[in-house]
Amino acid sequence: MKISIRSSVFAAAFLFLVPAAASAQGSEREAVDQAMRTMMRAFEAGDANVAFEVLRKDGVVLGYSASKASVVTQTAEEWARGFPGRPADDEARRKRSYEILDVSESGAVVKVMLDYPAWTGVDYLALAKIDGKWMIVSKSWSGKRKQ
Repeated sequence: MKISIRSSVFAAAFLFLVPAAASAQGSEREAVDQAMRTMMRAFEAGDANVAFEVLRKDGVVLGYSASKASVVTQTAEEWARGFPGRPADDEARRKRSYEILDVSESGAVVKVMLDYPAWTGVDYLALAKIDGKWMIVSKSWSGKRKQ
């Protein structure tokens, strides 16, 4: 009888905890999605100030440059200096989308697909929950010029 009662109590506790964990996971995913929407707005506007709402200035940007034939690393602040402060001239023809690949309690990974008139590429963004806020802490990119 004791085993049956214990099993029932465990099962009941499990049924209450699983939805709570899933709900917490869902709210974290939504928060990561909100950070990504902010980053997409920064791309569209070409505005580093908007990017810095969700991008750590001391973050790391890393990718392989075929034109330089080497790996390029820089801080996120250095990378964001390339934002022109206005939308790109061909902004209407640029396509961007993202997929949230994984979210844990304090970390997330997002894949960003970029299709521009002269370039196509992929960014992998690592986000960390810092002081309760999701921030992009690193960006690894790859891409190539179109013919």
